[in-house]
This record gives sequence, structure tokens and C-alpha cells, in this order.
Amino acid sequence: MDLKVLGLLAVQERGTPIVPTAASARQLLALLAAHADRIVPTAVLTQELWPDGAPRYAQDIIETHVRQLRELIDDALDVGREGAAGLSSAPGPRTARDVVVSLAGGYRLGTGGGTSDVRMFQRAVGAGYRAMELEDYRTAAERLGEALQLWTADAYTGVVTGPHLRAHGARLELSRLRALDLWVEAQRRLGRRHELYTGLSVFLSRFRSSPPQYAALVAELERGTDQGHAGRSYEQAPTFRIGSVRHSLRHSIPTRHPLPVAG
Repeated sequence: MDLKVLGLLAVQERGTPIVPTAASARQLLALLAAHADRIVPTAVLTQELWPDGAPRYAQDIIETHVRQLRELIDDALDVGREGAAGLSSAPGPRTARDVVVSLAGGYRLGTGGGTSDVRMFQRAVGAGYRAMELEDYRTAAERLGEALQLWTADAYTGVVTGPHLRAHGARLELSRLRALDLWVEAQRRLGRRHELYTGLSVFLSRFRSSPPQYAALVAELERGTDQGHAGRSYEQAPTFRIGSVRHSLRHSIPTRHPLPVAG
């Protein structure tokens, strides 16, 4: 299973999209994807879908969403099996219940070792931070740029978000902004004025709101002001001292926060 949440929610099983059209079912899938391969307690799903209080038949509604999701997955698995027919290396049978697993007190989305844009972002950002510590600005700019390119819009675009998804999205956004800070710093250290302008223009255009200091920097660069003036605009932007990057790394990359358990 392949997961993308850094923009429009996209979940595929063997290349076939399985995102439901119903808003609440899509929201449930998004929360399972946010905590892929870990159990999400039913109480957490309930809080996400009904933050102001669950209806009397909340459990039945959740089970209906899960059943609908499994039907989509079954269809995707059938397509995958047809495509793999006759191949000796084809994987063993995988069922919808292997993907959305019912466990005591909750559900788990099993990715089967598929891809995740969040994990790719975390790895690229971590490599970029380590390169900054070593003052290898070329590598830092490359890896941080790779991380930022994974974002196509705000996280969970197109999904109704409750308290748990909003919290996860906020952690991702904080990590993105800190990666952007260091990417700008690396480009400045390398004297790459053109790359700074084009990259920032692209990165900032993908989001509903952007840090005003970077919008001002893009405007300065676009007007072709002298580099010293553009540099003064940048000085208003938040920067990290190289010695503080290790601290930033611990607090910038979203980690797997434990989910509350009912009780």
C-alpha cells in the first residue's frame, strides 16, 4: 500500500486508488494512514469523527465505513491479482482484512511495506539536517529540497479534519517550515540567488498561507535588487545556528506520538 498525505490524500493498493468518496469514510482512512501499521483505538476514531459528542450508533457507523473501505480494497486486490497472474514471483494472497485489521479496541492499517511520503520526507529532512551540521551546504540544499518537493499542498487537503488529524497536520507543517528555513539558509550559504528565487516561488505557491518574511524575500529577488538588500530582507526570517541543528532535528521531524487509549 502506498500512502500520500502531504497534499491531497492518496492511498493506493497495488496501484489502484482506494480513497472513499464519502467525507467521513475518507476522514477515517486519513487517520488510519496517519498512524499506519499501528492500532488506532476506536475511541480515537470516535473523537476524530464526532469531536462534539458521538451519536448513539457511532460504533455501527465506524464499522460501516470500515466495511466500505474493505470493499474498495478487495476490488483493488482483485485487479492486482489479475495483473500478477502467471508470474511466479507474485506475492501470496492478501485480503482486505489483512489491510484494515480489526483488533481488540481498534483498527490498524497494514501497509505491507509500501511507500509513505511522510517517511520519505522524514528521511530526506534528517539527511539534510545532518549535512547542515557538517556544513555540507550543497548536500543539505539537495536533500532538503527533495523533502520539500514531496509537498504538493497542505497536508490532508480535501479531508475533513477533527482534533487528531489537525494535531498531526500541525506537526507536519511545523516540520515543513523548519525544513524550509534550513533550505533557504543552505542556498544563501552557497550564494544561489536564482535557485533561491525559483525554489521559494514554487514552494510557497502550493500553500494557502506562507511565512510573510519569505514572501517578502521572493518579492525582493523578483525585483532584482542587489544581493545585499535581499540579504537584509532575509535577516528578518527565522534562521538556525548550525550548532542548534541537532536540537532542531529532534523537534522538527514528526515522531510517532502514542495515541490515547480509552479507559
